[in-house]
Amino acid sequence: MKKTAVILYPQFSEYELSIALSILMQGNKTMVTVGLDNHSIRGESGLTCVADTTIREISIEEIDSIVMPGCLDIKTLLNEEYYLNF
Repeated sequence: MKKTAVILYPQFSEYELSIALSILMQGNKTMVTVGLDNHSIRGESGLTCVADTTIREISIEEIDSIVMPGCLDIKTLLNEEYYLNF
């Protein structure tokens, strides 16, 4: 079964993920969190997360959908070419 990739990046909106993740779990959907690298990622309200894998490591063939939460300032991603290309 393919997975849903949950994209995490600096200043991501944690609250936007809570309902989406709940719905995916209720539907028994397999998820994988994806970060730019293996470092911890701090969301806009201060929650720190470590992604399951990185944008460089995940294979597009593994996933069939993407959840990308919003953020307070999208400028944090403007120079992150791997995210943009993904």
